Amino acid sequence: MKLEDKLGLIAMKFRGKHNPWDREEAKQEYAQVVFELIESGLWNEMPSFEDMLPNEYMPEAFFEYWGIKRWSRN
Repeated sequence: MKLEDKLGLIAMKFRGKHNPWDREEAKQEYAQVVFELIESGLWNEMPSFEDMLPNEYMPEAFFEYWGIKRWSRN
């Protein structure tokens, strides 16, 4: 499975979880895949919003890699 596709699966799993520990586990898994994509040097397309975690759960490396600021809901 392509790493980009894994992000979508993890995001879907995250949305199905309501327990903070389960969400934290998904957040860590997502961050690991982001790290692997960055390290590969082949990450050419930012994931769709459906394939992202909520802003506050996204890893900082994601924003740094894509050169965007973490957005705020305010």
